[in-house]
Amino acid sequence: MVPRLKEKLGIRVNTLTKLFTLLFLYEKPMHGYEIMKRLNKALPYKVNPEQVYPFLHQLMKRGYAKISKTGEREKKVYSLTDEGKELVEYLTERFGNLIEIAIKPQLHVCAHCGVKIVGEGYEMEIDGEKKVFCCKHCAEHYIHTRMKIKSD
Repeated sequence: MVPRLKEKLGIRVNTLTKLFTLLFLYEKPMHGYEIMKRLNKALPYKVNPEQVYPFLHQLMKRGYAKISKTGEREKKVYSLTDEGKELVEYLTERFGNLIEIAIKPQLHVCAHCGVKIVGEGYEMEIDGEKKVFCCKHCAEHYIHTRMKIKSD
């Protein structure tokens, strides 16, 4: 990492684990277990908590992420702050070609709304064809719209 760039960011994003963690959090807030699960699906190697949680704490210390607690067990849900979102946008702008090469095999597009999905999405088989959606709601809306078109 260029020294001036490191000073500006205050954090090192020097592994795919860190990059994907940022990209996943840019998509939506999520708890640590969900981040770990998605990382292990997206990357060709096993990711362990020692690679993820210290990075999440660095993000929070630098003001790029925050925690909210949800559910009965008060799970910690990590989300990016506005500064964290700017960090991801800066990294994708600055290193876009490298990021595209790294994530392209894991990149999907929602069959309904067209949003880009990094890693896993919500998958369904419809009329014998596997479709990927960003969420259950898009899948349901896609099916509803498709059924309406067929009935017309």
